[in-house]
Amino acid sequence: MIRAYFAEKSYLARCLSVVAIAMSAYQLVTAYVGTPISEIHLPIHLGFVLVLVFWLFHKPATGGLRYLLIARDLILTVMALGGCGYLAINAGEIQQRMLYFDPLTTAQLVWGCLLVVAVLEASRRVIGWPLVILGVSALLYAMYGNYLPSPFWHRGNSVQAVIETTYLTQDGLWTSPLRVTASYVFLFVLFGSFLVASGAGEFFTDLAQSLTGRFTGGAAKTAVVSSALMGSLSGSSAGNVVVTGSFTIPAMRKAGFSGRFAGGVEAVASSGGQFMPPVMGSAAFIMAEFIGIPYVEIAKAALIPAILYFVSVLAMVHFEARRLNLKPEGSSESAWAVIRQRGYLLLSVVTMLAVLSYGYSPTLAALYALGMLVVTQLIFEPRLRRDFLLNCLTAMDDAPRVIAQITIASAVGGIIVGVVTQTGLGLRMSSIVLDFSQGYLPLLLVLTMLCGIVLGMGMPTPAAYIILAVLLAPGLVDAGVPVLAAHLFVMYCAGISAITPPVALASYAAAAIANADPWKTSLTALRLGLASFLIPFIFVFGPSLLGLGSTTAMIVNTVGAVIGVLAMSSALIGWCLVTMNAGLRLVLFVGAILLIMPGAIGDVVGLGLIIGVTAYCWQRARQTSADAVLERS
Repeated sequence: MIRAYFAEKSYLARCLSVVAIAMSAYQLVTAYVGTPISEIHLPIHLGFVLVLVFWLFHKPATGGLRYLLIARDLILTVMALGGCGYLAINAGEIQQRMLYFDPLTTAQLVWGCLLVVAVLEASRRVIGWPLVILGVSALLYAMYGNYLPSPFWHRGNSVQAVIETTYLTQDGLWTSPLRVTASYVFLFVLFGSFLVASGAGEFFTDLAQSLTGRFTGGAAKTAVVSSALMGSLSGSSAGNVVVTGSFTIPAMRKAGFSGRFAGGVEAVASSGGQFMPPVMGSAAFIMAEFIGIPYVEIAKAALIPAILYFVSVLAMVHFEARRLNLKPEGSSESAWAVIRQRGYLLLSVVTMLAVLSYGYSPTLAALYALGMLVVTQLIFEPRLRRDFLLNCLTAMDDAPRVIAQITIASAVGGIIVGVVTQTGLGLRMSSIVLDFSQGYLPLLLVLTMLCGIVLGMGMPTPAAYIILAVLLAPGLVDAGVPVLAAHLFVMYCAGISAITPPVALASYAAAAIANADPWKTSLTALRLGLASFLIPFIFVFGPSLLGLGSTTAMIVNTVGAVIGVLAMSSALIGWCLVTMNAGLRLVLFVGAILLIMPGAIGDVVGLGLIIGVTAYCWQRARQTSADAVLERS
């Protein structure tokens, strides 16, 4: 079977599969027996990823250009392995050097420079130019900031000082983002790969179909639920669109939705998956490391906002289906039948939640969940039992390819974090934003969101979150926002950049599958996800939604937020029992905004407007129904 797995691959593909499987095996072994020190473990992790990136994104060519490209990627591979290998081999010496503040050696300077160049080139290949430009700008700023005016001026640093911080300390490449990615995010990605290889994608879709297929707009609601389930595990908006959208988007179009609406639904749902516990992609793990709060507490705090997010998307889908007068499609299986057939796949997720809830580390939770998945697969599924080894190879081959983008983003994010720490830019950025907003919190939040969306365009959520957490979150904390609320706010800003034009990666990926116009699809996704732009403001002004406060306040604010989100969804689609005109939609939208934002007077006025519009529409619906009966008679 092993020979069959490699037989149909080219020589290069076989080599890359061996490297990927070796990386997965290394991560599993170290998770079980104990992780080596950071100076060894992190370079090994990054070295594996860099080799994979350079050859996965190797462009084949003919003639002399072919040999030039091969030589280029061989040189990059040597740069990556040399830079990472030097650290891993000389870990003890480097630790001792830091104790005695020994000067930077020529070898350390050379390997450090080469590794930084290799990381930036890898970032260009897997993420694109935006993050590379930020990384290069950060390095130039660290060296030449003394030529800039206040408040960006600093004393400047030599190349040696910048490379020392970036390459040899825990404040550069090897800072928290990469440490979290190498320690346990990889294991969750591997767990997700095993789930996919075990048929979890089909199971989640069937389960969502059995739950929502009997309702109006069932195909789109199935897409929302299944994308939320898979997006929480994958943590990649565009990647999740490609995986689940390949079958949910055609199903939505067949049910009667337009291509751009189907693509917009999938893009918004896939982007929201990274806000949904239990896994929340990888940004939440990085957040836990940044702010020193256990991941399980972050997951609990994120639950209500995530539910509000998906209530909004489901409501818009429902209202659009009613506006188009689409009929329920039905479901061939009940939810119980789907669970009875393949519900064993849920046991691994339950195991992960149980381990996390008891306060154990995410590494242990991922390892136990992975073990439970393997055991249940061997026990309950004869077909998968026969293909067990093949599934293992497939998952271990796929996981490093998925983690590559997160790892490279974390590495470049680490470079930026190191520069911010070395130059003191973080404190100055907080002061700049606070001064510009004059301490007025609503304006400060709007400015932070705008900066976050712009910085996050074209970047994966973990990379965007790292930058925002260093540059902008401290300003929110200084303005009195609780630390957890501030970091969740910037994480939402980073996540929704995937559906925000002009660089809306999730929307563009969905448009390609739906064969729809990318710009129109991204605008539709923006409309469908508008509530997601307001949810961060809701929990900043009402932190009880994050569990920060009394239970009574949490219940009251949650009920108000749900009603407001439903009203906003109705206003944006233009349907509330009947099709609404522009005036009614505007009144309903204003009522939703007033109710969503905490405040007794605003709540009363907003609720009154919502009740008034709903009563008027209900009366119109009754009249329309009565007129239809009279016409038939």
